Amino acid sequence: MKRKQMVARLFLIVLLLSFPAGCARPPVAKLDNARNVVDHAYASGAARYAPGEYQLASSALLAAEQQVRNGDYRKAERTLELVRRYASEALDITLQYKKQLAREQQRQAEEKRSEELRKERERELELELQRQAELKKLEEEKQAQAKSAAVKPAVKPATAKKPPDKPVKPKPVNEVEVRAGENLAQIAARPEVYADALLWPLIYKANRDQIKDPQEIFAGQVFVVPRDKSRDDIEQAREEARTLNLF
Repeated sequence: MKRKQMVARLFLIVLLLSFPAGCARPPVAKLDNARNVVDHAYASGAARYAPGEYQLASSALLAAEQQVRNGDYRKAERTLELVRRYASEALDITLQYKKQLAREQQRQAEEKRSEELRKERERELELELQRQAELKKLEEEKQAQAKSAAVKPAVKPATAKKPPDKPVKPKPVNEVEVRAGENLAQIAARPEVYADALLWPLIYKANRDQIKDPQEIFAGQVFVVPRDKSRDDIEQAREEARTLNLF
């Protein structure tokens, strides 16, 4: 179909070339304008992205220049109209292709970023599992030492008991992934988030681009956890949570 259209356009050019001349003055300004349009189309990449339309525009421009040299000014003006039309079509096709290419590049960049985030979460999970394994090993060693000390006769008077080790406080996170069945209050209550279910409005407001309804979130979503809030902001969030009483 496209080949037939190109043949028809070339036939139209030949037909126009057969019209009799009759213009008294050479269309110098129109010829310069047509050259600029074709040059702009070439600079935009039309020869690559719209080769058929660009070739028609180039061929018509060569024909118009020859007609001007021959003194066929009327024919030249008609041919120059074809030059501008074909060059404009070539530009439109080129711009549409470039927009599509830009969208595809953006999609690939987003996929790459998503993959990087997934790998980063996997690394964090691996580190957390290693830390838990180390803590478990230390606890087992302490229990073994305690059992060993219990079977030995006491040689020293009883001393004050060593206070128990403080629980390890989780490291605060700046992003959190929604687990299945979780709501915003449960996320806010996580030790690594806020350890306070009433602070869920902070998460909601920081992720309005993802959360349309605070009672509708989905497993796998990744939310930003704001850490730059003042004491007043925190108290206001608690007050809003108590007032709304959604969870």
